[in-house]
Amino acid sequence: MERTRPPSFVEIADQDARQAFIGGNPEVVSWLPPGTKLCKWTDSIFRDDGSVTPWWLFVESRQLANGATCPSLSDRQAWAGRLGVHERVYTRVRAGVTRQWNSMERLVAIELILGAWGYIGKSSGQLEDKTVANVYLIGGEYQVWIPGLTRDGVREMHLVPQKPKR
Repeated sequence: MERTRPPSFVEIADQDARQAFIGGNPEVVSWLPPGTKLCKWTDSIFRDDGSVTPWWLFVESRQLANGATCPSLSDRQAWAGRLGVHERVYTRVRAGVTRQWNSMERLVAIELILGAWGYIGKSSGQLEDKTVANVYLIGGEYQVWIPGLTRDGVREMHLVPQKPKR
């Protein structure tokens, strides 16, 4: 992807992408340089067409241009621990991941080999299960949408278990 100017979110985002962000838009569009580490709970990082899934969370805390701070993986693990829930459950609720979208079987991480534009903002609330009306996941976690990721642009990495902050 070219770094000079990001594609307009309005022009490239489908309805699902728009509805995934509070207010229908990301808060910040930011260039994510090579070496950026991202993670997610998922069954696979690849979609049926072989492309890399576009939805991620940051492994390391990140300050955004608007002054907001995206939490790190260890922050999310600590918060889940304080609530007495598994981090997968915490992530599903806070990232608004409907059961039909993702089984969230394992924690995976990637490192960007090539830089990419990331559309970053808080996730909107979503139905927990599309077959059950009126039961919502609250959302509110900072997420990163990176359309167009390819196998050549990322390296899957192994995470060293993080010690939750107290």
